[in-house]
Amino acid sequence: MTPKQIIAQLQVRGLLELVDDVCARRGVTRLELCGHQRSQAIAAARHELWWLMREHPERYYSFPEIARLFSKHHTTVRQGVAAHRRRHPPAQQRHAQPARAGA
Repeated sequence: MTPKQIIAQLQVRGLLELVDDVCARRGVTRLELCGHQRSQAIAAARHELWWLMREHPERYYSFPEIARLFSKHHTTVRQGVAAHRRRHPPAQQRHAQPARAGA
């Protein structure tokens, strides 16, 4: 699947806003994020997107679903999400967690 096809599939699922947020924060383009380049900056951005897709309470996707979207093996996605968690411990990942009443 080409990066443009991946972007089209993300658009169908209403995920382009999430993609654009990651791109803006990380300084990469949609095509880079959805492409095959493996530079550290692009891979870290891709891992963050996969983590957000996996963990976001309103946009949960399984590892196989994310892998199919990006033409990757599900273990690649799982390892990418794990790498993001190692780089960003839970205290830094609170932005994706819903606010809790009384907290």
